[in-house]
Amino acid sequence: MKIQKVSQLTLEQLDQVMQIWLEGNLSAHDFVSPEYWYKNYDLVATLIQKATLFLAIDDKTIVGFLGLMDHYIAGLFVREDVQSQGIGTQLVNAAKTALDPLTLDVYEKNDRAVKFYKKHGFDIVEKRTDKDTNENELVMKTLAK
Repeated sequence: MKIQKVSQLTLEQLDQVMQIWLEGNLSAHDFVSPEYWYKNYDLVATLIQKATLFLAIDDKTIVGFLGLMDHYIAGLFVREDVQSQGIGTQLVNAAKTALDPLTLDVYEKNDRAVKFYKKHGFDIVEKRTDKDTNENELVMKTLAK
């Protein structure tokens, strides 16, 4: 497993990243209508190409990624079949090495993600409602070094 920082994805990489994004959102956010994720697929595919990406690559296959826009983690996804193997930790650590402090938004109902981010030094700094889904989300931030 290697973590690779990229600023431009190939079409094949974009397809792999977007498949992980879609499957991850459908699985982790069963409280949000699947239609929401499908509706936003093209927009995210466009935006993700503007982000700095950290890719977790296993034998030329992307198994996870973290998207960074300035100091904001726009997304962290690990393929379901390889979760709980430290890949998310490696991706967060790579992002923290590149930039600190970091912020992110996470749905309050996504307990697993909230616990993960707390374990990795993120604190809840704000709670608000996502206007698109009407779900509560938490703004989390690392403390600057």
